[in-house]
Amino acid sequence: MTTEHALMAHNQPFLGTKLQPRQGIGAGLVAGTGMIIVWTVGAAFFGPGAASLINTIAATFLGDSAIGSSWQLAAIMVGLLIHYVLSILLGILFAASLDRLDRRNTLVVSSFYGFTIWFVSSFIVAGWFNELIVQFSRNWWGLVAYLIFGLLLGVFAVRRGTPPPVLSPD
Repeated sequence: MTTEHALMAHNQPFLGTKLQPRQGIGAGLVAGTGMIIVWTVGAAFFGPGAASLINTIAATFLGDSAIGSSWQLAAIMVGLLIHYVLSILLGILFAASLDRLDRRNTLVVSSFYGFTIWFVSSFIVAGWFNELIVQFSRNWWGLVAYLIFGLLLGVFAVRRGTPPPVLSPD
């Protein structure tokens, strides 16, 4: 890429967002479902167990009484509610901020979005609300779950979003 081309790309006008913010709800639900599947499978095979993951998420609001190795209906409901509310909010944020990019760049940006959420959650924010959840995030399968979240947001955007307009070279 030449310097002139790089400057032209930087000075392009804002083309609008790829998704409408309301579409972030669906994107967040799809991505959140993929993430929770990968995360619970990782917890089941490589961590303390899938029930422990959901119960630990629920402990954010239910306290230590939710933590256990067995499935508890109240903890499952609260844990999934917390997970999906956060997924929807992050999906709306993603939809409201994603430029109209081509397919490849959309998937790269969305994967980086997933990585950024993992980093901020695992190393900065999660400890403020629930220190126990960090054990499920700061590992390779936690990272994979967050990357899947970001990637699925991108896949949703590619399939349902507005394509970038064709600009004339003028």
